[in-house]
Amino acid sequence: MHSTYNLQRVIRQEMKQVIWTPIAKESLQHTVDFIQQLWNDQIVEEFLNQLDYRITQIRRNPELAPAFSQSEFRQLLIHKTVSLFYRNYPNYIKLLLIWDNRQNPAELSQKLKDANK
Repeated sequence: MHSTYNLQRVIRQEMKQVIWTPIAKESLQHTVDFIQQLWNDQIVEEFLNQLDYRITQIRRNPELAPAFSQSEFRQLLIHKTVSLFYRNYPNYIKLLLIWDNRQNPAELSQKLKDANK
């Protein structure tokens, strides 16, 4: 027997628009270049697939990532060494920065402020 489920509520689930800041685009390119230098195209592709998957997750659930340091910014782990910082607005998500977690944390706050302008 065939059961009828309300699949349309899942299929039509609205996802927020994502806006990439120039700093986010630049930091993504820097990260991809770094991965390419150390490893290969396959690792770059795996990283980009993981990033795409994680962005899809926050589009569905913008509160997924914890707030960063009691700020309006959220930090989503993409890989153990790379985070995506974003800000959730009522109608969209603003991607601010792709950050190598091994970088100097003292620079992070200023980069986030610059990206959020």
